[in-house]
Amino acid sequence: MYISSAEIYEDKVKLKYSDDSLDSCNDKVSLTSEQLPRPELYAVWGAMKKYVLGLVQPLQGFEDVSFFKIELFNYDGDMPMQIKLHGVDTYEKGDVLEFKTPRLGVVGGVQLIVANLIDELTLFARGRRAQMNLFEQTEKPVKVVEEQTS
Repeated sequence: MYISSAEIYEDKVKLKYSDDSLDSCNDKVSLTSEQLPRPELYAVWGAMKKYVLGLVQPLQGFEDVSFFKIELFNYDGDMPMQIKLHGVDTYEKGDVLEFKTPRLGVVGGVQLIVANLIDELTLFARGRRAQMNLFEQTEKPVKVVEEQTS
């Protein structure tokens, strides 16, 4: 599965991806869901937000950065070589700045964040949303009830 973009905002997750089951990697599937993802997806999304904060930190006076979209480009195997990040920043006077980074190389510490993000988004796209055991069958103990005959 090749994820080309992911957005998380207002309890909605929106993905664009191509899958091995499609005819070509140029065919994209779009998924928008209001189902809550696993906490692990929120955790790795938070790690990506910290990375974004490091990028916009030189913009002094901006306090409330909201990271909402990532685009992934130029896959080499299962790993994209470039990403583009989108967000909104609120200035201390209440002004809002929407920003989009240029394509950034996936190098250093961000590689692990991107790899974990792809893993979580893949689970989400394949239906593993809120809990890993949501679709797994578990064996339940069966009680045998003996009927008393008179």
